[in-house]
Amino acid sequence: AVALSLAGCSGGGGGQETTADEETEMEDEGSETTTTEAEPDTAAEDSSEIPRGGTIRYGMSQNPDVSNILMASSVYSAVALELVYDYGTTIDPVTYEVQPWVFTDWELQNPDADQPEVVFNVRDGLTWNDGEDFTADDAVFSYNYIIENEVGEYSTIWNNVEQVEKDSGDWDCRLTLTRRLGTWDSTALGCIMIPEHIWSDIDDWEGYDPMAERENGPVGTGPGILTQFNPDTDMQVQFRDPEEYPLTNLDWVAEHENLTTGGPFVDQVNFRIYGGQTALTQAFMRGEIDTHYGSLRTEQIPEAQDTEGLGLVNGYDSGFGYAGINCRREPMDDVAFRQALAFAWDDYYWTEQLQQGYVYDGDFAHSPGYSAARPESVYDGELLTDPAAEAFKFRGQGDTADPDVEAIRSFLENGNVISGAEGTYAGREYPGSLSGVEASQTEAKYDYTFDTAQSSQLDEFSDVELYVDGEPISEFMDGPIEMMISPPSENPKTGQGYTRWMENLAKVGIPMTLEPTGFNTIVNTASYEADFDIYTLGWGGTNPYGTSIRSFFDSSQTKEENGADAYNYNSQGYGIVGGSADELIEDAYTELEPEARNEKWATAMERVYLDAPYIVQDYSKMRWPMNTAKFTGAIENIVDPAYANWTWQAYHIHQTE
Repeated sequence: AVALSLAGCSGGGGGQETTADEETEMEDEGSETTTTEAEPDTAAEDSSEIPRGGTIRYGMSQNPDVSNILMASSVYSAVALELVYDYGTTIDPVTYEVQPWVFTDWELQNPDADQPEVVFNVRDGLTWNDGEDFTADDAVFSYNYIIENEVGEYSTIWNNVEQVEKDSGDWDCRLTLTRRLGTWDSTALGCIMIPEHIWSDIDDWEGYDPMAERENGPVGTGPGILTQFNPDTDMQVQFRDPEEYPLTNLDWVAEHENLTTGGPFVDQVNFRIYGGQTALTQAFMRGEIDTHYGSLRTEQIPEAQDTEGLGLVNGYDSGFGYAGINCRREPMDDVAFRQALAFAWDDYYWTEQLQQGYVYDGDFAHSPGYSAARPESVYDGELLTDPAAEAFKFRGQGDTADPDVEAIRSFLENGNVISGAEGTYAGREYPGSLSGVEASQTEAKYDYTFDTAQSSQLDEFSDVELYVDGEPISEFMDGPIEMMISPPSENPKTGQGYTRWMENLAKVGIPMTLEPTGFNTIVNTASYEADFDIYTLGWGGTNPYGTSIRSFFDSSQTKEENGADAYNYNSQGYGIVGGSADELIEDAYTELEPEARNEKWATAMERVYLDAPYIVQDYSKMRWPMNTAKFTGAIENIVDPAYANWTWQAYHIHQTE
C-alpha cells in the first residue's frame, strides 16, 4: 500500500480501535530518496534455519469491498490483495529508500524539462501466478491501461505519467512524465503490475470480478493466490512455492541488517471478518486468530502482555484518526468556525483517559513515524509537542473537564482566526506558524453572535445558541450538525469520545447529533456522494514523503473534479471551498531536491492544519497483537506492521518450530 503513494481508509476513526535527486542509476541498490526514522531491533535471520509451513489466522473488524485491485479502496481488501500483486519499485520498510523490485534499475533524464523522462529495465524470470511469463510488455500495458482508464485508485499514475513505451535504445522501457515530479522514483515507478493477457480482454474494468472469472482469483506476480473471497465472512491467500517468487532474495534484501531473504515462510493466510472491534479483540484473546488488523484495544494490552503465548509487535502509525468536515456547507466553509469546533474536542479525555496513553494527540495530517517532512522536523520544532502544533488544543475551563465556553464564544464573536500569526486565541498562547505560512483566512467569513436557543438539541446544555449572520445555526443549516460515527456498539470509546465533543459543543451553543453509521456507508457517503456534515474515519498506509497531502487536500481529488463515480480522497471539498493549499501542494509536488521538497511539504501541511478541514485526533502507538506461541519473525519498530508494511511482515513471519 505504501508503494501506491495513496492511503487506505479504515473504520472507527482514530485510537487503538481501529525523493528524487539528480540523475541516478541503480542496479539492485536503493535510490537516495530516504528519510530514516524507525530503528528496528529485529536482526535478519538465516533463512535456511527457518521452519516452513503453517497458516496465519488474521482477523478484521470490517468487510473488504472488492477483489478487483483497480477498484479496491479499503485496507480490508488490501491486506489480501497486496500479497497477490507487485509494483515496479518498493520502499525499504526501515530506511524508506526506494528499492528495486519488478524494475531492476532506472534513470531520470532531462530533469529540467517540463516533461522529464524516466527509463527503466524490467526484471527477467518473473511469472504470473497462472504460470505465464511476465515481460516488459506487461509493464507497458499496466501503465497505459491505468492511464487510459484514469483508474481512480491510481490517480498518482495517470496524473503524473503521460505514457510508457518500449525503449528503442539500451533500456527496456521509457516513461514520459506529465510534469516535473519530486518523488518520481517512488510515485511514477511504483506502479502496480497487471497482466496484459487478462486485462486486455476486460471490457468493463470497473465491474470486473476476478473471483467470479477464475477459480484462483486475480492474477499477479506476487507470492499470493487469492483462493477465497467471501466479503461477509472470510478470505484466504495461499502462497506459491518460494522458488517461484525470487523477489525476496534480491541482493539489497540479503545485505539488509533487518530483513530476511527467502520468504514467505508460511503456507497461507486465512482472513476472518468479525462484526466489530469488540468481537475481533475477543477472538484474539480466546486464541481464535493469531493476529488482526491494527493495534490491540487499549484495555486488553496489559492482559496480552501478561498472558503466556500472546505478544505485541511495537510500531508506529502510518496514518491517523480524524474528523472530516464538509467545507461545502455553510458555515463550515469558514476557517474560524472549523477552528472553534476543534477547540471543543477534549484531546486529554480522548488520549489519556479513553486510550490510556496508547495514542499521540493529533495535529498535522501526516504520521509522526514519517517525521522528516513534518513542520516540526523541518523547522526545528519539538515533534508532536511544539506549541505551534497545539493551536487547537482543548479550551478547558480551569481544572475541570468543561469547555471554556466564554473563550470559544468570544473567539467567534470577535471574528478571530488563528491565521499563523503569533497571539492569544481563545485564551491560549500561540507562537506563530513554524514555516511562516498563513491560513487561507485572517478573519471570520460570517458574523457570529449568541442569542436565545432554538434547537432542542441544546435543552440540557445551554439556553443560548450560535447565530450565523443573525440566524440560529440550527435554522441556518436546516437542523443540527450531523456527524457520522461508527456504531458505539462496535467501538464504545469512539462513542464516548464523540459524545463528549457533542456535549461540549452544545454547552457553547452549537447543536450536533451523532449518527451511528457502518464503515462502508460512511465511505460511500463521504468519498463518492459528498453528502455529509462531519464524519470520522482513519487513514492507514500513507507514505514517508508527504505526497499524501495532495491526495487528501488538493482540489483535483474532489467530487467536483472527478464526479460521484470516482473515489474522491478529498471528500471534504477543501481547495474548492473553505480555503486552499493547492499552490503550495503543487510547488512541493514538483520539487526535485529532497531537502527543499521536505520544506515545501511541511509548509503545505501547516497551511492545511490552520485551515482545519480535518481535525486530526490521534496517531496510534501501534501494538500489533501476535500469537507468539506459534509465530515469530515479525519486524519490530517499523511503521504500521499490520497494514502499510504488512507484506513485509507476511514475508518474514514464520512458525516458532
